[in-house]
Amino acid sequence: MKALTALALAAAVLTISSRAWAVARVSSNSNCPSSDAISLRLMGLLPAGGPESASARVRSEGDSLRIEVSTPGEASRQRTVEASGDCDARAEMAAFIIAAWLDAMPVGTVRTPGIPPREARPMPKHRRSGDDDPDVERLSFSTRTLLGFGAFGLADGLGASAGLAAMVGMPNVIENVGWLLEASMSLSRQMAAGQGTAHIRRPTFALPATFELYRKRWLVRAQVGPVLGVLLVDGTGYATNQSDKTVMWGAEVGLSLVRPWQGHELWIRLDANAWPQGRSVLVHQGPSAPNLVAPLPSWEARSMVGFSLGIP
Repeated sequence: MKALTALALAAAVLTISSRAWAVARVSSNSNCPSSDAISLRLMGLLPAGGPESASARVRSEGDSLRIEVSTPGEASRQRTVEASGDCDARAEMAAFIIAAWLDAMPVGTVRTPGIPPREARPMPKHRRSGDDDPDVERLSFSTRTLLGFGAFGLADGLGASAGLAAMVGMPNVIENVGWLLEASMSLSRQMAAGQGTAHIRRPTFALPATFELYRKRWLVRAQVGPVLGVLLVDGTGYATNQSDKTVMWGAEVGLSLVRPWQGHELWIRLDANAWPQGRSVLVHQGPSAPNLVAPLPSWEARSMVGFSLGIP
């Protein structure tokens, strides 16, 4: 039986060689499909006496076939197609493509195996991170705005005081990161200096970044950023009362416990401001006495409670 199979294959190859140039000029880098298997399928597709110097190369590249056909006086044709099925199916696909390129396939005599047409592939467009990729989690952005008001108690080197604050912010600009703009003002403070009293007011304006550290039924939000203070000092009880003002820069850090409620927020916050520049009250005591310098506190701690109205 094996001897008969070998004789049949040899006869087929000899017949192919005598009938068509293309059968003898097919090469393949793999046994799946082999050049002999492709040639056997080309035997019924190519007419005898085709172009004498044409050649076909088939390269198997895993799940695809790369086919190249060269004919005299013409540019080489190349194509890469997806390959599926067994070795016989691959050989049949390669044979049909080679025969179609050589314009040697009689119309209506051969049933094509559904070879996909050649299409020009568009240039890949730049794709943003996470687009059309379900495995990449996209960043969330929100313009939800909070408009809030609060009352606070303050403590520093001068003692205790109280004040009011107003704020606006977007807590979730990018994921759990946002910003807050706050203006606050405490009651006037008094500090004895020499024979009189200095009355001190300091409106403050803060622009911290906010970070949500925990979010479930309750929310924990931290904030840190720069703060600006406008220091206003008025003297009373002196021979000549004077006033002055100056701008101070500092830093703020705070932590809020928030209870969301129907899109709004109730909150309690602890924060601290540091004023590293340092400011002092200067008292002129006359020509016979040295000037008196009374430093102002360089820090303050606040405890605040408030409500923020949510604006979608």
